[in-house]
Amino acid sequence: MKILIADDEQYVRIELLALLEDLIPSASVKEVENGTELDRELAEEHYSLVFLDIRMPGASGLEILEKHFKRLRDTVFIIVSGYSDFEYARKALRLNVTEYLLKPVDRKELSDVLSRVIPLVEVHRTEEADNSSRLIRDAETIIYKRYKEAIGVAQIADELHVSPNYLSSQFRKQKGMTLTSYMTDLRLKTATEMLKLPGANIRSISESLGYQSSRHFARIFKEKFDCTPSEYMEKSRV
Repeated sequence: MKILIADDEQYVRIELLALLEDLIPSASVKEVENGTELDRELAEEHYSLVFLDIRMPGASGLEILEKHFKRLRDTVFIIVSGYSDFEYARKALRLNVTEYLLKPVDRKELSDVLSRVIPLVEVHRTEEADNSSRLIRDAETIIYKRYKEAIGVAQIADELHVSPNYLSSQFRKQKGMTLTSYMTDLRLKTATEMLKLPGANIRSISESLGYQSSRHFARIFKEKFDCTPSEYMEKSRV
């Protein structure tokens, strides 16, 4: 389980980290101390559980949450608030916030909250796995339709309405290779078939597969097959 702590007060982060390491020793916990770092983490990584301070430098926790909550329906958010922020915490309930904790965080209260949210995290984890599988299937569909174009991770992620980093991490997790490598293998496999055809032209083949330079294509081809496209053509004709 990946957990994120977002709080500008170091002692709160240290205290919460120590409690989480004791209560959920298998969890991977990361800390951020301002709204800018929180914004970046939520955009680039997927967390099962986020402990969120409302007031932080850069941008408030509520502002960042409002920006991301529609996309992060499978992330459980827990507000960590001072007494003076209670009204803000109540407003946060409409933004996918599941629970709130008052500072300083009490071990028993945290344990009770975790006992309530962990079943929800498990449900979300199953849903996230299903969504991830669907995402990769959709990515593969786009790749097969457009791999002959000059298209990369950023364009595919944009079509799927996810961040490039998230798409890349999910693709590697499910396919055991990067999306770029997957697409390169597909292009090169097609190239080997095209190079066997009578009258095959290396420059035309490289351009038809989305490579802007035949030299770049030849370098990648040699890295994969330990021979140049020209040498491959000669071997194919023997």
